[in-house]
Amino acid sequence: MRFDCLENNMQKNALSPLDWDAFVKKNGPRSGRFLQSWNWGEFQKQVGLSIDRWSENKDAETIFVAQVIKKSIPYFGSFVYVPRGPIGHVGFVSKLVSHYAQAMFMRCEPMVSLTLIKQAKRAQHVQPSHTLITNLEPTEQDLLAAMHEKTRYNIRLAQKKGVEILIGAELFEQAWELFEATAKRDGFRLHAKRYYQKMIQCGVAFLAVAKHENDVLAANIMIDFDKTRTYLHGASSNTKRNFMAPYVLHWELMKQAKANGIIEYDWWGVAPLHAPEDHAWAGISRFKRGFGGDEVTTMGTYDVVIHPLIYRLYQLIRTWRT
Repeated sequence: MRFDCLENNMQKNALSPLDWDAFVKKNGPRSGRFLQSWNWGEFQKQVGLSIDRWSENKDAETIFVAQVIKKSIPYFGSFVYVPRGPIGHVGFVSKLVSHYAQAMFMRCEPMVSLTLIKQAKRAQHVQPSHTLITNLEPTEQDLLAAMHEKTRYNIRLAQKKGVEILIGAELFEQAWELFEATAKRDGFRLHAKRYYQKMIQCGVAFLAVAKHENDVLAANIMIDFDKTRTYLHGASSNTKRNFMAPYVLHWELMKQAKANGIIEYDWWGVAPLHAPEDHAWAGISRFKRGFGGDEVTTMGTYDVVIHPLIYRLYQLIRTWRT
């Protein structure tokens, strides 16, 4: 297949927010299409990042879009990142790269393989490459029946214990303490507090918590885009762990999403089915799979290298540091 025969009519910022999102909803990946949504780009601007939006039209119809985040690397210059994109013909990847001659590389998560582009190299995943998606179209009774028996039991237990579900940005300060404690306990890194605050304040995400009396037992940051609700971040308390609050929190969020016309619940990352028992996500994956759903795998992450020598040095230093 020849890519150089494709016209290069790519334009920056040529679409309205409505037209942009309409294309992303129609053509974007099943999991994570919100990362190419207009509002996600606006949120990235609010946390200090620079965004470009590119589109290509043919016969007055949009055929390609790419929301590009520009990032800097100390001592190495810059790179650009296209989360869960570009969306459209893979041949336009090379055309897009041509606009970023000063960048070291373009990191992207396309919907198809980039093996035909010789500068493209497999890279470490930024977003989850394997996830679980629960179809919310069946009745509540059928959704419960499709769950693991232990999951159903824990939902009922939390309900009997009187765990209450609340949604609102005003709960953030209480929830943040829980996120920090969870990150320390489970050994993962958080973005800065301001990052999550902005995400919720600008309306790209919302916060839901599970409480019992004055104790916050679990908290989720969720994103609704198109007809998918995505479980982006979660935290749970060591207090009253036997109340099983995370189970009922997700169940109530699934029911609410279903009532609002959302048809898929994306669990945003599980370990592959045949991953070893000591996989870092083994425990959380068992929890998520207890709710039932379809296993979904993406094409993963690629780096399209623009300056090979600098890129190799950068990778060498990264490897040495780890």
